[in-house]
Amino acid sequence: MINDSGLIWAVVAITFAAMMAGRFLVRRFAVRLRPIRAYEALPVLAADAVESARRVHVSLGDSALGDASTVTALVSAEIAYRMSERLAISHQLPLLTLTSPMTLPLAQDTLRRAYLYRRTMGYYRSSAAAWYPAGLAFAAGAASLSADLDADSNILLGRFGANLALLGESALRHSQAVIAHSDLLEGQAVAFVQAREVLLGEELYAGPAYLNGTALERGSVLAQDVLRWLVILGIIAAALQTI
Repeated sequence: MINDSGLIWAVVAITFAAMMAGRFLVRRFAVRLRPIRAYEALPVLAADAVESARRVHVSLGDSALGDASTVTALVSAEIAYRMSERLAISHQLPLLTLTSPMTLPLAQDTLRRAYLYRRTMGYYRSSAAAWYPAGLAFAAGAASLSADLDADSNILLGRFGANLALLGESALRHSQAVIAHSDLLEGQAVAFVQAREVLLGEELYAGPAYLNGTALERGSVLAQDVLRWLVILGIIAAALQTI
Protein backbone atom coordinates (compact mmCIF):
# COMPACT_ATOMS: atom_id res chain seq x y z
CA MET A 1 0.00 0.00 0.00
CA ILE A 2 1.33 3.43 -0.95
CA ASN A 3 1.91 5.76 2.00
CA ASP A 4 1.43 9.51 1.88
CA SER A 5 5.07 10.18 0.99
CA GLY A 6 4.98 7.68 -1.84
CA LEU A 7 1.74 9.14 -3.16
CA ILE A 8 3.21 12.65 -3.18
CA TRP A 9 6.27 11.50 -5.10
CA ALA A 10 4.07 9.61 -7.56
CA VAL A 11 1.98 12.74 -8.22
CA VAL A 12 5.14 14.83 -8.65
CA ALA A 13 6.59 12.30 -11.09
CA ILE A 14 3.38 12.10 -13.14
CA THR A 15 3.10 15.90 -13.24
CA PHE A 16 6.73 16.30 -14.31
CA ALA A 17 6.35 13.67 -17.02
CA ALA A 18 3.17 15.36 -18.28
CA MET A 19 4.95 18.74 -18.39
CA MET A 20 7.84 17.32 -20.41
CA ALA A 21 5.41 15.58 -22.77
CA GLY A 22 3.49 18.84 -23.16
CA ARG A 23 6.70 20.73 -23.87
CA PHE A 24 7.63 18.17 -26.56
CA LEU A 25 4.20 18.42 -28.20
CA VAL A 26 4.24 22.23 -28.19
CA ARG A 27 7.69 22.33 -29.79
CA ARG A 28 6.89 19.72 -32.43
CA PHE A 29 3.31 20.55 -33.33
CA ALA A 30 1.06 23.61 -33.66
CA VAL A 31 -0.85 23.11 -30.41
CA ARG A 32 -3.56 25.60 -29.49
CA LEU A 33 -4.25 26.15 -25.81
CA ARG A 34 -7.84 26.45 -24.68
CA PRO A 35 -9.01 30.04 -25.25
CA ILE A 36 -9.10 32.39 -22.26
CA ARG A 37 -10.72 35.63 -23.35
CA ALA A 38 -8.94 37.80 -20.79
CA TYR A 39 -5.53 36.83 -22.18
CA GLU A 40 -6.75 37.41 -25.71
CA ALA A 41 -7.78 40.93 -24.66
CA LEU A 42 -4.54 41.93 -22.90
CA PRO A 43 -2.38 42.40 -26.04
CA VAL A 44 -5.20 44.41 -27.62
CA LEU A 45 -5.39 46.69 -24.58
CA ALA A 46 -1.61 47.19 -24.68
CA ALA A 47 -1.71 48.10 -28.37
CA ASP A 48 -4.59 50.52 -27.82
CA ALA A 49 -2.73 52.21 -24.96
CA VAL A 50 0.44 52.66 -27.04
CA GLU A 51 -1.45 54.02 -30.04
CA SER A 52 -3.44 56.48 -27.92
CA ALA A 53 -0.42 57.45 -25.76
CA ARG A 54 -2.33 56.54 -22.60
CA ARG A 55 -1.35 54.50 -19.57
CA VAL A 56 -2.37 51.09 -18.29
CA HIS A 57 -3.05 50.57 -14.59
CA VAL A 58 -1.93 47.19 -13.27
CA SER A 59 -2.71 46.41 -9.63
CA LEU A 60 -1.44 43.54 -7.51
CA GLY A 61 -3.81 44.41 -4.68
CA ASP A 62 -2.94 42.77 -1.36
CA SER A 63 -0.67 40.14 -2.93
CA ALA A 64 2.47 40.03 -0.83
CA LEU A 65 5.80 38.25 -0.72
CA GLY A 66 6.34 36.16 2.39
CA ASP A 67 2.76 35.13 3.14
CA ALA A 68 0.05 32.87 1.71
CA SER A 69 -0.28 35.01 -1.43
CA THR A 70 3.40 34.81 -2.42
CA VAL A 71 2.76 32.65 -5.50
CA THR A 72 -0.10 34.93 -6.55
CA ALA A 73 2.18 37.97 -6.21
CA LEU A 74 4.94 36.39 -8.31
CA VAL A 75 2.61 35.26 -11.10
CA SER A 76 0.79 38.62 -11.15
CA ALA A 77 4.14 40.41 -11.36
CA GLU A 78 5.19 38.17 -14.25
CA ILE A 79 1.99 39.00 -16.15
CA ALA A 80 2.64 42.68 -15.42
CA TYR A 81 6.14 42.21 -16.87
CA ARG A 82 4.81 40.63 -20.07
CA MET A 83 2.40 43.55 -20.46
CA SER A 84 5.09 46.11 -19.64
CA GLU A 85 7.30 44.65 -22.37
CA ARG A 86 4.62 45.61 -24.88
CA LEU A 87 4.11 49.05 -23.34
CA ALA A 88 7.81 49.91 -22.94
CA ILE A 89 8.03 51.33 -26.46
CA SER A 90 5.90 54.25 -25.25
CA HIS A 91 6.99 57.03 -22.91
CA GLN A 92 3.72 56.55 -21.01
CA LEU A 93 4.71 54.14 -18.23
CA PRO A 94 2.21 51.61 -16.90
CA LEU A 95 1.09 52.19 -13.32
CA LEU A 96 1.62 49.45 -10.74
CA THR A 97 -0.26 49.75 -7.45
CA LEU A 98 -0.09 47.49 -4.39
CA THR A 99 -0.48 47.41 -0.63
CA SER A 100 2.51 45.38 0.55
CA PRO A 101 5.78 47.26 1.22
CA MET A 102 7.64 43.97 0.67
CA THR A 103 6.19 43.72 -2.84
CA LEU A 104 7.08 47.29 -3.85
CA PRO A 105 10.69 46.41 -4.88
CA LEU A 106 9.30 43.52 -6.95
CA ALA A 107 6.94 45.89 -8.77
CA GLN A 108 9.71 48.43 -9.41
CA ASP A 109 12.06 45.74 -10.73
CA THR A 110 9.28 44.33 -12.92
CA LEU A 111 9.02 47.67 -14.72
CA ARG A 112 12.79 48.15 -14.81
CA ARG A 113 13.35 44.76 -16.48
CA ALA A 114 10.73 45.48 -19.13
CA TYR A 115 12.26 48.83 -20.08
CA LEU A 116 15.76 47.37 -19.94
CA TYR A 117 14.65 44.62 -22.33
CA ARG A 118 13.28 47.21 -24.77
CA ARG A 119 16.35 49.44 -24.30
CA THR A 120 14.18 52.37 -23.33
CA MET A 121 15.52 52.95 -19.83
CA GLY A 122 15.26 56.67 -20.42
CA TYR A 123 11.49 56.35 -20.02
CA TYR A 124 11.64 54.32 -16.79
CA ARG A 125 10.67 55.88 -13.46
CA SER A 126 10.56 53.88 -10.23
CA SER A 127 7.70 56.14 -9.07
CA ALA A 128 5.40 54.37 -11.54
CA ALA A 129 5.03 51.67 -8.85
CA ALA A 130 2.88 53.12 -6.07
CA TRP A 131 2.19 51.81 -2.57
CA TYR A 132 -1.06 52.50 -0.67
CA PRO A 133 -2.27 51.29 2.75
CA ALA A 134 -4.46 48.19 2.65
CA GLY A 135 -8.25 48.32 2.70
CA LEU A 136 -10.51 51.09 1.42
CA ALA A 137 -7.59 53.53 1.45
CA PHE A 138 -5.86 51.44 -1.21
CA ALA A 139 -8.98 51.18 -3.38
CA ALA A 140 -9.65 54.91 -3.13
CA GLY A 141 -6.03 55.88 -3.79
CA ALA A 142 -5.47 53.50 -6.70
CA ALA A 143 -8.81 54.39 -8.29
CA SER A 144 -8.09 58.11 -7.95
CA LEU A 145 -4.60 57.73 -9.44
CA SER A 146 -5.95 55.76 -12.39
CA ALA A 147 -8.65 58.35 -13.03
CA ASP A 148 -6.37 61.39 -12.60
CA LEU A 149 -3.81 60.01 -15.06
CA ASP A 150 -6.56 59.01 -17.52
CA ALA A 151 -5.54 55.34 -17.72
CA ASP A 152 -6.83 53.45 -20.72
CA SER A 153 -7.52 50.24 -18.82
CA ASN A 154 -7.25 48.55 -15.43
CA ILE A 155 -5.74 45.09 -15.01
CA LEU A 156 -6.45 43.93 -11.46
CA LEU A 157 -4.66 40.69 -10.61
CA GLY A 158 -3.93 38.99 -7.31
CA ARG A 159 -5.59 39.38 -3.94
CA PHE A 160 -8.58 41.70 -3.63
CA GLY A 161 -11.52 41.73 -1.26
CA ALA A 162 -14.80 43.59 -1.56
CA ASN A 163 -12.79 46.81 -2.07
CA LEU A 164 -12.38 45.68 -5.67
CA ALA A 165 -15.87 47.09 -6.20
CA LEU A 166 -14.56 50.64 -5.64
CA LEU A 167 -11.81 50.17 -8.22
CA GLY A 168 -14.22 48.66 -10.71
CA GLU A 169 -16.89 51.31 -10.19
CA SER A 170 -14.39 54.13 -10.71
CA ALA A 171 -13.07 52.48 -13.89
CA LEU A 172 -16.57 52.09 -15.30
CA ARG A 173 -17.41 55.74 -14.56
CA HIS A 174 -14.32 56.84 -16.48
CA SER A 175 -14.94 54.45 -19.39
CA GLN A 176 -11.86 52.38 -18.60
CA ALA A 177 -11.68 48.69 -19.49
CA VAL A 178 -11.36 46.27 -16.57
CA ILE A 179 -9.80 42.81 -16.49
CA ALA A 180 -9.85 41.36 -13.01
CA HIS A 181 -9.01 38.36 -10.84
CA SER A 182 -8.92 37.67 -7.12
CA ASP A 183 -7.86 34.65 -5.11
CA LEU A 184 -10.45 35.61 -2.48
CA LEU A 185 -14.07 34.58 -2.97
CA GLU A 186 -15.56 38.02 -2.33
CA GLY A 187 -13.14 39.69 -4.72
CA GLN A 188 -13.76 37.06 -7.38
CA ALA A 189 -17.52 37.66 -7.11
CA VAL A 190 -17.04 41.40 -7.64
CA ALA A 191 -14.70 40.78 -10.57
CA PHE A 192 -17.24 38.48 -12.22
CA VAL A 193 -19.87 41.22 -12.09
CA GLN A 194 -17.82 44.30 -12.99
CA ALA A 195 -14.96 43.21 -15.25
CA ARG A 196 -15.13 43.16 -19.04
CA GLU A 197 -13.15 39.91 -18.87
CA VAL A 198 -12.54 37.92 -15.71
CA LEU A 199 -9.91 35.35 -14.82
CA LEU A 200 -11.37 32.54 -12.74
CA GLY A 201 -9.38 30.64 -10.15
CA GLU A 202 -6.21 29.01 -11.44
CA GLU A 203 -6.48 30.75 -14.83
CA LEU A 204 -4.24 33.45 -13.34
CA TYR A 205 -1.33 30.99 -13.12
CA ALA A 206 -1.57 30.18 -16.83
CA GLY A 207 -0.95 33.82 -17.75
CA PRO A 208 2.75 33.64 -18.68
CA ALA A 209 2.03 30.77 -21.10
CA TYR A 210 -0.54 32.86 -22.99
CA LEU A 211 1.63 35.99 -23.19
CA ASN A 212 4.63 35.06 -25.33
CA GLY A 213 5.08 31.90 -23.31
CA THR A 214 8.01 29.54 -23.68
CA ALA A 215 7.55 25.95 -24.82
CA LEU A 216 7.82 24.77 -21.21
CA GLU A 217 5.19 27.26 -20.00
CA ARG A 218 2.78 26.35 -22.78
CA GLY A 219 3.47 22.66 -22.30
CA SER A 220 2.78 22.98 -18.58
CA VAL A 221 -0.64 24.50 -19.24
CA LEU A 222 -1.40 21.78 -21.78
CA ALA A 223 -0.40 19.14 -19.23
CA GLN A 224 -2.59 20.74 -16.55
CA ASP A 225 -5.61 20.66 -18.85
CA VAL A 226 -5.03 17.00 -19.74
CA LEU A 227 -4.53 15.99 -16.11
CA ARG A 228 -7.65 17.94 -15.12
CA TRP A 229 -9.75 15.99 -17.61
CA LEU A 230 -8.23 12.71 -16.44
CA VAL A 231 -9.21 13.54 -12.86
CA ILE A 232 -12.74 14.44 -13.98
CA LEU A 233 -13.06 11.18 -15.90
CA GLY A 234 -11.74 9.27 -12.89
CA ILE A 235 -14.34 10.86 -10.64
CA ILE A 236 -17.11 10.04 -13.12
CA ALA A 237 -15.90 6.46 -13.44
CA ALA A 238 -15.77 6.03 -9.67
CA ALA A 239 -19.28 7.46 -9.35
CA LEU A 240 -20.64 5.11 -12.02
CA GLN A 241 -19.17 2.10 -10.21
CA THR A 242 -21.24 2.93 -7.13
CA ILE A 243 -24.50 2.98 -9.07
